[in-house]
Amino acid sequence: MIFFKHHRFARNAAYMATIFNLISVATVATVSATAIAQSIAPNTAQGSITVNGQKTDFRYAYAVTRTSLSSKKLETVLVISDKPVAPNAVADDTERMRAQQRDDLKMIEIKFDDSKTVVGTNFEVAPVVVSAFSTEFKMTVESFTDKELKGRFNSAREHKFRDNAYSFDVRFNAVMTAPPASLAGKEAWATPQGKVLAEYLRACRAGDKAAIKRVVVAEVRAALDGPKGADTIKFLKADAADPKTAEFGSLTVDGNIAKARIITRFKDGSETTGYELRKVGDVWLVNP
Repeated sequence: MIFFKHHRFARNAAYMATIFNLISVATVATVSATAIAQSIAPNTAQGSITVNGQKTDFRYAYAVTRTSLSSKKLETVLVISDKPVAPNAVADDTERMRAQQRDDLKMIEIKFDDSKTVVGTNFEVAPVVVSAFSTEFKMTVESFTDKELKGRFNSAREHKFRDNAYSFDVRFNAVMTAPPASLAGKEAWATPQGKVLAEYLRACRAGDKAAIKRVVVAEVRAALDGPKGADTIKFLKADAADPKTAEFGSLTVDGNIAKARIITRFKDGSETTGYELRKVGDVWLVNP
């Protein structure tokens, strides 16, 4: 059983402290249409990242424009990777995390705001697993439309994360991936999936093992009855959002699988938790 709790581009305390060491947003330049990616096929990349002298070639590039859960404005995420990434993982952060762990993806994720300015860069090339900004990360854009994102992303010099040296230079030609249709807010809570998720969250907050087991998949039920079941219930109780106050950020349904994002807001920020639900027979169940 895998639990995902995350806020993309700032995922854990171990490297949060490095984010603000490099505080300026990456430079963005625009060039003529013939200058950069004219020979690069759609959804491909040419270039590499070198970490401690070891080079990883990037061969794939993808992009998606969607509504930001935090700002409610449009944002674009560019994914540059060494292996193919499925469309659902391009569009969904939780799915991309799963794919990264399952397939050992090495990638750079770059986030643009609604003004097409780079506002976040996330490196996933171990041991460089860090979110960082720097004026010496140069983004050169050839084309940025609702259909494609082409250009070049490179470091002006070798950089350091802890004791690890890294540098990168990659050209990309990404076709925009259409995000799946989704619901949000009260409309999402009122769906069969939303109702089951609310019931699950209430049961977790109550620490009610029997109630949790009624709304989760068989594998999770078995885990709750196992030797670590009590510890798992304690974790769920402490971790569950309150459906009375939490925000339903998005709900997407693809056949018998649904993906939900629940947002808990605080005075100084927010936390987003991803959930998967499966349809088993005629019933939707939570797969944490």
